[in-house]
Amino acid sequence: MESLLRQLHIQIQWVLDKATSPGWRDIRQNRDAHTFYWIKEGRGVFRGEADYPVRSGMLFYLRPGLSLAMETDERNPLRIAMVLVSAYQGGTDEGGWKKIDEALPLPFRLETKGDAASGFDGLFRDIEAWWVPGQADSELMAKSAVYRLIGTMHREARLEGAGSLLAADAFARAKQAMDRGYMNEIRLSELASSCGISESHLRHLFKRHLRISPKGYLSGLRGEHAKKQLLYTDLTMKEIAESCGYADEFHFSKSFKKLIGLPPKAWKSLMTSGS
Repeated sequence: MESLLRQLHIQIQWVLDKATSPGWRDIRQNRDAHTFYWIKEGRGVFRGEADYPVRSGMLFYLRPGLSLAMETDERNPLRIAMVLVSAYQGGTDEGGWKKIDEALPLPFRLETKGDAASGFDGLFRDIEAWWVPGQADSELMAKSAVYRLIGTMHREARLEGAGSLLAADAFARAKQAMDRGYMNEIRLSELASSCGISESHLRHLFKRHLRISPKGYLSGLRGEHAKKQLLYTDLTMKEIAESCGYADEFHFSKSFKKLIGLPPKAWKSLMTSGS
């Protein structure tokens, strides 16, 4: 499912800021789209596979085909930002683009407050402000906000199962330290300590959320950066090893072959042979 998000392409179908009136009821009309509902104000109930109380600060993602009835509170009517998109996956074995009709790896419902709620509210405001049908520059800007929305939802859902807010924060900090400092020597014991958890707890969090060990995640991260440098620079193997956090050229070659299946030089030759 992670590869699906990396290859994701979206096309915005419709954006709407819907202010409902007391007693408003409706059903989901376009069930061919992937739909995002951000509850700006009010209270109500969404009725689908179950009844879901709705209030401001909630975010819903509806997969294609899902039936949903909506109704607002008589005294506190809903105001909903709605974003409908078509989703496609590129880079498939068959070539071209494949329409995604199944659910994306996103939560059906997120309950937010504080900074998280402000962040989502800002994303929907950006989408609403930028989306103008038929104008390429406006649609590109709106799409960028939708991609940020999807990425943030995926991250928030992954952190929700951390067991506590402290554990979620520790995992996020540790991952960010690797993402930004992969080129440096990283000792897991020191990283865990800086995040206020034990090394074993750090391993548990990575296994739970990424299904890989911290060491495996760091190795894959360095390998991806090395691949880009092999393809797009003329740096020597020694220089790439140093810039990607490997101890030396030997360890770079050994780690890269274990990860990719070929030594760096052979992989580069294979990738550039047709250019």
